[in-house]
Amino acid sequence: EKRTLSAILMTLFLFISCNNSGGDTASANPDESAKGPDLAVISKKITDSNAVVLVVKEDEALLSSIDELSKAIGKKIRNDGALDNEANRNESLIAGAYEISKLITQKLSVLNSEELKEKIKEAKKCSEKFTTKLRDSHAELGSTRNVQDDNAKRAILKTHGNKDKGAKELKELSESLEKLSKAAQAALGGFS
Repeated sequence: EKRTLSAILMTLFLFISCNNSGGDTASANPDESAKGPDLAVISKKITDSNAVVLVVKEDEALLSSIDELSKAIGKKIRNDGALDNEANRNESLIAGAYEISKLITQKLSVLNSEELKEKIKEAKKCSEKFTTKLRDSHAELGSTRNVQDDNAKRAILKTHGNKDKGAKELKELSESLEKLSKAAQAALGGFS
């Protein structure tokens, strides 16, 4: 990521330092300057695309943490550090996934890239759908002291057969973030 940013900044510096706005000698008007690309527009596009890439990387890491939480469904830590079974005690895992999904939505909400506007909007919509699904399933996921293992899996395990408590929306969020990441990388690649 740092190399990409350095390359972008060096390219931008090259554009700025090599753009001599000398007049065109073939021009009828000696005051008319040779027009190059609008560096302010290019700079803004680079900045916007880079911001999107960074936020998407953060969101992908957050999403990965939900995947890690799903591995702890129905588990507890033993005194030797290994995991042991403890069925139907998953309310904290679901609460953690819920908070992470709200943070993902919050991070997507601050992005502002005209070029990637639709992909950002789609990812934000998927994040909101996942958060809403967890909240709407609170009867099975949050209001009891014993969140059943199967309900927790249906909420945050993307590979579970039944995804009706949020896992479907989580998978869609994952896919939309992947598409946004690829689009942002492609937008940055257009400037190198």
